Amino acid sequence: MDSKNFEVIENFRQAIDASTDLQKKLLKVRSDADFVALGKESGYEFTQDDLSKLNEKSENEAGCGCC
Repeated sequence: MDSKNFEVIENFRQAIDASTDLQKKLLKVRSDADFVALGKESGYEFTQDDLSKLNEKSENEAGCGCC
């Protein structure tokens, strides 16, 4: 994933942390598509593919779980 896209998703996460309105809207999110739509509605452009790549990266960084 482009580091810019990662940055956009991180900025959106921070906006959610700072906004009770976004937190309430997040409760209605049921899929990656809903999350992407909420991001777009809030001014953050990223794709479902970006989310998938971020999830893959997070899983790889988690390691084997034995440490």
